[in-house]
Amino acid sequence: MMEANPQIFDKALEHLRRGRPADAERLFRQLLTQTHVIDRDWDEWVRGLIEAWRALGRLRQIGYACTYLHRFSEARAAFEADAAVVEVARCHEMEARVAPTPERARPLLLAAAEGYATAGHHGHAAIAAAQGGDDAAALRSWERVLSDPRLRGRPYEQALCHFNVGLLARRCGDGDGGHRHLVMAQRLLEEVADEFESRGERERAFDCYAIVLQLGKDSGSFENLAEGYINCIRVLKADNLKFYVLQYYEDFLRIALEREEFHAAATVFREAADYARRVGLIYDRGYMKRAAETWWRAADGNERDGGAVELTENAYLAAIDCYNSLGDFFHVRETYQKLATLGLPDKKRQRYAIVATRYASVSPEPVDAASFPEYLRQQHAYPPIWELDLIEWELDGDYASVCGAIIGDGRYADMIRRRALNVLLAHLDAIGPGGTASDDKVLGQIAQALGELQAYPALRPLERLFGHPAPAVRRGVMRAARNLYFKRTFGLITRGLRDEAKEVRQAALEAVAALHFAAAFDPLTRIVREHDDPRVKATALESLGAIATLEAGEFLIEVLRYEGDPLRDVARRLLTRFDNADIFPILRRHLEQESGPARALLEQILRGAPGRPNADPGD
Repeated sequence: MMEANPQIFDKALEHLRRGRPADAERLFRQLLTQTHVIDRDWDEWVRGLIEAWRALGRLRQIGYACTYLHRFSEARAAFEADAAVVEVARCHEMEARVAPTPERARPLLLAAAEGYATAGHHGHAAIAAAQGGDDAAALRSWERVLSDPRLRGRPYEQALCHFNVGLLARRCGDGDGGHRHLVMAQRLLEEVADEFESRGERERAFDCYAIVLQLGKDSGSFENLAEGYINCIRVLKADNLKFYVLQYYEDFLRIALEREEFHAAATVFREAADYARRVGLIYDRGYMKRAAETWWRAADGNERDGGAVELTENAYLAAIDCYNSLGDFFHVRETYQKLATLGLPDKKRQRYAIVATRYASVSPEPVDAASFPEYLRQQHAYPPIWELDLIEWELDGDYASVCGAIIGDGRYADMIRRRALNVLLAHLDAIGPGGTASDDKVLGQIAQALGELQAYPALRPLERLFGHPAPAVRRGVMRAARNLYFKRTFGLITRGLRDEAKEVRQAALEAVAALHFAAAFDPLTRIVREHDDPRVKATALESLGAIATLEAGEFLIEVLRYEGDPLRDVARRLLTRFDNADIFPILRRHLEQESGPARALLEQILRGAPGRPNADPGD
């Protein structure tokens, strides 16, 4: 097909010259399915299609194609002629994103806000108005969203609305009203986060805590900030995202030190050290050293502020514990000497002075303590979940609107924008008088094409399409899931594995086999533990083996030791070829504990696995 592109293109142009736009459109559309070609070729095909559509009077198609090419004024003209109010507003918003200056962007954003509000998209209107500098209009729009009856029974979305209203109310000078809304937002977020965690939806609980974190940043409340960070870190630990855990520790510690919250910072440094050691990272001593230094700062700060002497004493004792663990006895001595000068009872001061003399002969020595690398110690730019999730709610899984928002957004790769345009064109081909696609086969193809976007916004439309009564559509959703490497994807797959239609269950099983990435560990283990079908369990186990993290290896060992065949044999085979040499010490530890039938299998794995460190599992 690629070799035939010039001939197809030339034929399409010839059809245009001879006044046969329908034939030209057919050939150009054939070319557009090749989304990996260079920009120049693909853009030329789109321009050819625009000419064909002009002759055919296809205004909506022209609007979307011009949006893809960032020809926003032409796109708006086409959409206005087609009375597409939301698309006109979206063109204003997208053009504002590429405007050379904020002054050029502002009127575009305000025009977008007005158009969205006219169409009843008040969440979109609020965001555009705020970005355009009209906080009062943004506040009015968020208040309209908050009063929307569709929010009843949706505490998460209610919390986000209260958060947005609270922030805008404060910016507009209503401090008391803003405070009330923010307090309500925090209460709802904490309740909803608990519910999400109890259902195993940790990624959604993480979003709640991230908003609490942002609330702390915006309000200046260190308590909210600390609560948000600590809970985010806890969720990341549960998902085994080690480096993200340390990045969140680093982010929180930077803020805590800036605010001179030394006691909290020292405690968290020690916690980070314990975590790094537990998961086998090399930064534990670096964190322990910083913990000791920060306990000193906590003690000095408390003494400077005239705090209780017992708090200063406790801080120095905590520093001693850290320095001891590092073998830094020079600083142990110095800390005892500081304790001996505090305004403590005489007996205590004398005891600390005596202990200090025991280290009189030690001299300062460099401490081998690797720090977390600077290039990983990035400040997180937290996505505005409080806006994005309300936009998702407002669109309610309308795949055409989702694709319409992607095609002109340069933040997406061109390949994704091209595929989104193809989905829109397929949709426009299929819609009937009611404005919706009704053919089951076509809807199934559209669902599958949504997966090829490989973009998170495709998930909500697929969740909605999975409610379709036709198995062909639900099967298309499961086929789409194979390309969506997000933890949330497994919510769809779990439903597909229990679908009444055999073809849907088979497509869901194929999706399980295709999805093996670090964040998939938790949902895959849940499938192994909870599903009834041995074939489903074995497929999920295969995907776990392909993840090749130590947590996945530990789970395979657990299956090997405690499950029967065929799962035990699958686990044995996966461990034999497990692509992570750090699994060998873990296998050896389990071998030492095992006295049952799995012992021979563990010995066999240690003897037969390639690249293993020792020839004899018993040596």
